[in-house]
Amino acid sequence: MLADPHCHTLASDGMVTPARLVDAALKAHLDLIAVTDHDTMDSVKQAKERGASAGLVVVAGQEITTKWPAQTHIMGWFLNKSVKRGMSIEDTVDAIHDQGALAIVPHPFMPVYFGSIQPGMLRRLIDRHPVDGIEMMFTVPIGARRRKQLEAFYAKNRDRLGAAVGGSDCHFGEHDMGRVVTEYQGDFRTAIQNRLTTPRRNRDGSGVPVALALRQQWRSLVELPVRRLRGEL
Repeated sequence: MLADPHCHTLASDGMVTPARLVDAALKAHLDLIAVTDHDTMDSVKQAKERGASAGLVVVAGQEITTKWPAQTHIMGWFLNKSVKRGMSIEDTVDAIHDQGALAIVPHPFMPVYFGSIQPGMLRRLIDRHPVDGIEMMFTVPIGARRRKQLEAFYAKNRDRLGAAVGGSDCHFGEHDMGRVVTEYQGDFRTAIQNRLTTPRRNRDGSGVPVALALRQQWRSLVELPVRRLRGEL
């Protein structure tokens, strides 16, 4: 079974509707996706309905932005309702677990200040707040040194980091869906909880058109932040 459990739609900074996201997953021959838009679950219902009619499992998720200044991202899977943005990393993990949902660390150790959890931050988090999984494979390149650092960190802290997972961080539907996946057997949630998952690269993707990629960057870095400052989101 193959899952791409890190996907975005037009509800946040993705460039496809929920329907097109599901269609892209079917085209990529996936069994499951998670809709993990930034700080909203507005696309989950539509994606789940379309997925159910097509035989695709859709997990209700969210990629949550934690408090300023680092605004580190934490993902929730199997959520019942949206988690408030702007809390501490620890409180965000607790809010996910309070719903009986799974807390996942996305794209760790990226060489940036915003969005990606760094080694010291992750160590402090799991000392008191274990998580259910961590992306050990993703599409953003982090370099050989950081890759080795991540693998060593996971090997040392596996019991508190949960399952090793992979996701494409899909923003462009069929262009990048399923590039990195999580392989599992049986029920996805059970596989995560029992750490019976394998992240792997699945395909190269067809290449995102430059104009589309530029529009996505404008949407992510300019349009959505401005709308948030205006109170529209």
